[in-house]
Amino acid sequence: MRTRHATVLAVSALFLASCTQSRAESPSPPPAPDWDFVAFEVKSWGGPVTSWRILPNGGGSWTEAVRPEGQPPTAPASQAWHEIEPDAANYATLEAILRKLPSPAPDFNACNNFMSDMAYGTLRLTRGATTTEIAWNEGCLDNNYQDFMGILREADEHMRVLGKAAPVSRVEPPEGG
Repeated sequence: MRTRHATVLAVSALFLASCTQSRAESPSPPPAPDWDFVAFEVKSWGGPVTSWRILPNGGGSWTEAVRPEGQPPTAPASQAWHEIEPDAANYATLEAILRKLPSPAPDFNACNNFMSDMAYGTLRLTRGATTTEIAWNEGCLDNNYQDFMGILREADEHMRVLGKAAPVSRVEPPEGG
């Protein structure tokens, strides 16, 4: 009886080990994306500087203002569109950055230390029929606001690197031009 009991235990242990091993080998599906669409824009003096948009598959576009050399930043600019090829890792990295955002986002209108004429814009996070818009203004120099801006800069830099690496797919003339 003792030998049969030991054999049953040994077989059970092998079975459990194989179940654990096969579970470890089959990766769990990736988590659902936080948003269906993320968009960001940077403006200065009323004009576009850069913007980007990305889908959960990692594909999207990055747009930059292009002015002839020597033109002031207030001069009308063409928009060069760079198409980013889908790569889910790009989106996963962006989501990881944006998950660090405080909720709610700080309000630059409540700023104690403000400098005018800095870049400003909007982050748009869309899920289904709901879009959350977070307006920002780099001129708020309060510490907590600069922490918030650091996260936005990190997200913007991630997308700038992807955009600059992608070829220009089209150039749109300046508005009214």
